[in-house]
Amino acid sequence: MHMVFKYNPSMHNVVQVGEGDYNSCTVSGPSRTYTSGNDHIQLVHGGKAFFLCSVPGHCQKGMKIAVTA
Repeated sequence: MHMVFKYNPSMHNVVQVGEGDYNSCTVSGPSRTYTSGNDHIQLVHGGKAFFLCSVPGHCQKGMKIAVTA
């Protein structure tokens, strides 16, 4: 299973973070940043994944998603 994020890369990004960073809208721990605007991300079956936009203010305005595969 995978997810596809489509967005304008000059305005947004996608960062895969841990649950703590997801909940606090920060990127302080291990993370992976995607910037293509057409990101295909493989998910681990039975696992949880957390994503947010790290552009200042975007996560706080709701640009984040938690997924259970």
